[in-house]
Amino acid sequence: MTKKKMKLPAETGSSRRMNVPVQAGNVWEPLNRLRDEFDRMFDDTPGNAFGARMLQKFYDNADPVVEMRDKKDEYELVAEVPGMSSEDIDIKLSDGMLRLSGEKSDSSEEVGESFLFSERNYGMFERAIKLPAGIDHEKISAEAKDGLLMIHLPKSAEALEKERKIPINTAQLAG
Repeated sequence: MTKKKMKLPAETGSSRRMNVPVQAGNVWEPLNRLRDEFDRMFDDTPGNAFGARMLQKFYDNADPVVEMRDKKDEYELVAEVPGMSSEDIDIKLSDGMLRLSGEKSDSSEEVGESFLFSERNYGMFERAIKLPAGIDHEKISAEAKDGLLMIHLPKSAEALEKERKIPINTAQLAG
């Protein structure tokens, strides 16, 4: 018997419950099921742009997808930009926000051919990412390779000096 993996929704500020097996004696379960039904009703309402499923679709379709890594001397922001050249992308910094924008052009359709389906995303995009404090703004650099845009955000000397490791003391329990 295989276990079915559940995909957790990317919700913030919500305590929405997933369909989790009920513990024996859980007196709140009937109310939790009722709440789940109300949540599902609002999620499935046509035109409801604020339902959890709509928010998940928004995050799933965010373009480009990014991740930020904390390295020793710098932060590194990596964005997926497949099929785009550096001329298609603009990077701007202002008030602690890094803005990525650009346009991904669609492939031209040849005479006599048509799409059966397409899941590719085209068009303009813009992402704004709030940067952590302590970045040396004058030394920010970027490079593109193999469909990835890597933005190097060096930590300032002041930020590096302020960083220190906190030792963890192991308490001995009286036994």
